[in-house]
Amino acid sequence: MTELAAIVGHFDFPRSHLAITPLGRGLINDTWLVVSGQSVRAVLQRINRQVFARPEQIMANIATVSAHLALRPDRCLRLPRLIPAREGGNFVRLGGESWRLWHYLPGVTLDKLKQPDTAKRLGWSLGRLHRLVAEIDPGLLHDTLPGFHITSSYLQDFDRASAGRPWERLPDLEPACTFIERRRQRAIVLEQAGLPTRVIHGDPKLDNVLFDPETLQPLAWLDLDTIKPGSWLWDIGDCVRSACGHGGRLDLSLTAALLSGWLSEVRHLLSAAEMQLLPEAIWLLPFELGLRFLTDHLRGDRYFKVKFRGENLKRALEQLALVRDIERRWPDLRRLCHARP
Repeated sequence: MTELAAIVGHFDFPRSHLAITPLGRGLINDTWLVVSGQSVRAVLQRINRQVFARPEQIMANIATVSAHLALRPDRCLRLPRLIPAREGGNFVRLGGESWRLWHYLPGVTLDKLKQPDTAKRLGWSLGRLHRLVAEIDPGLLHDTLPGFHITSSYLQDFDRASAGRPWERLPDLEPACTFIERRRQRAIVLEQAGLPTRVIHGDPKLDNVLFDPETLQPLAWLDLDTIKPGSWLWDIGDCVRSACGHGGRLDLSLTAALLSGWLSEVRHLLSAAEMQLLPEAIWLLPFELGLRFLTDHLRGDRYFKVKFRGENLKRALEQLALVRDIERRWPDLRRLCHARP
């Protein structure tokens, strides 16, 4: 931890008697909780350079959105604030790595939702974020992850990873690969629809939301690296996937509540095509994530962190089971997506 303490010393943060411990379960960046001798807390992160080759661009996007929201304070919607580097700027480069330090925000994250009321508040919070950033010209932001949520690109990655592999004879892989092959055309519907380009969070899954531990009111959105131009349907599809999908099944009561909260903030901003394709987004995001997990498994687990060989395959099968369940419930899902307020 001596090396990490030296890195913290590059930021405008108390440097005496630091306690530094690992924090969170993120699959991309490495994160630590930093506590000074004065009990001041912060969050240190090493930006994954394999995923984010241009960290200055993600930090510029975060700064742009944070400055915009600072002019529109909302006690029910916060973003974490960065601690400036002593040399200037909002991150530092050391030893070929990029580091940043955030002010610590108190609160809790949730592994799963249990009540529709919490789901509705979560949807409302994402909708409020979307409504507030709708005033930002997406052209002001960098596309920090070219190809992100472009499913045809993920299918090409899958083809390259599986080329020459006799997966038809591998019982662990054959069902998943066949499942994907049969849904190729449906998987590219959103990217062919010409949807509006908007400012998105990019990774609004459940464990990227900080909640009040007593009221379960959403307080803040975390993990801002994927703020970029994109489609709001990617965001809402991913939020539903992570918050309402459990054990390979979609909880329709939670989904209805989450969508109700989200639409209460953004319905008037959505195009006819976005409303029409909302169910497809809820289908697509678990399909896409399952595809990415499976591809990473075939490549030898290069992208997502794993604790054991086969974990990405396990993750892929869970997501594809959710896709299958969504297909079984398709008429019900369409009805609740298009229900009148």
